Amino acid sequence: MRTSKRISLSGLALCSLLVCAVTMLAWAEGDEETALQPNHHSTTAGGAADTPAEPPQPHEHTMGGDGAGLAAPEHQPHMAGLTMPGDHMEGHHHREPVLPPDQDKAYSELNHHIAGVFVVFAGGLALLAASGSPRYAWARYGWPGLFFCLGLFLFVRHDPESWPWGPLSLWESIADSQVLQHTLFTFIVLGIGLIEWLRCRGTLTRPVWGLIFPTLALSAAGMLFLHRHGSGAVADKIYLHHSIMASSGIVAMIAKVLDDTELLNNRLGSYIWPGLIMFIGVMLLIYSE
Repeated sequence: MRTSKRISLSGLALCSLLVCAVTMLAWAEGDEETALQPNHHSTTAGGAADTPAEPPQPHEHTMGGDGAGLAAPEHQPHMAGLTMPGDHMEGHHHREPVLPPDQDKAYSELNHHIAGVFVVFAGGLALLAASGSPRYAWARYGWPGLFFCLGLFLFVRHDPESWPWGPLSLWESIADSQVLQHTLFTFIVLGIGLIEWLRCRGTLTRPVWGLIFPTLALSAAGMLFLHRHGSGAVADKIYLHHSIMASSGIVAMIAKVLDDTELLNNRLGSYIWPGLIMFIGVMLLIYSE
């Protein structure tokens, strides 16, 4: 038993170090991108301050022939030839989307919200299973099943452009970093659901299988720290949202490993990690772009 605990703690420590390294790399890349952005209000090389260039004015649509009228809202060009509001995040895709900006935004938000429903209920069932009551014995099979169903849902809907349902081939899909990350998230969720369900059935009994869930979840958390939807205020809000979910996932998996290895004398860990899973589900439910 002590050997299993040492193996589990060593695995947890290694995974934690990997996540910390990925996180530091993500923040370093973000700082580097910020530092490389040109400063449009800087002075000239000679030290004399130039008059700042006048920002481009929105086109004015006049009413009647006298030139009087209200200015139309400013729009930015979209790479697919469409227009989008000035506060829309840039660089959401690394290729031309198949949907207009509004529909693409709605598609992404719906994906997150449906995923939130799965995750909230999965955390709730895990919480019922943690009670240890024979009345809720079925719940220990339910929450891995919900994770597996979520993985199937993401496999079908993770990106409208990508393989197997979109116009892009498999190679074209994974060549885009955004789609590749979404695909990896999909297979991580599928793997968690399948392995935990087999553990609940008693098929996978070795202690090392108990580390697969935390390892995959920590990998997903690390990718969330690297998962950026372009630049701008909206992209920064999404990145903060993802960072909160990733941090919650890391704490949840630490609590789960402590609970599985029985390093906690009470059942506190068995309640902490399902509660944090439910919190992540709520964060997905309130996701917006």
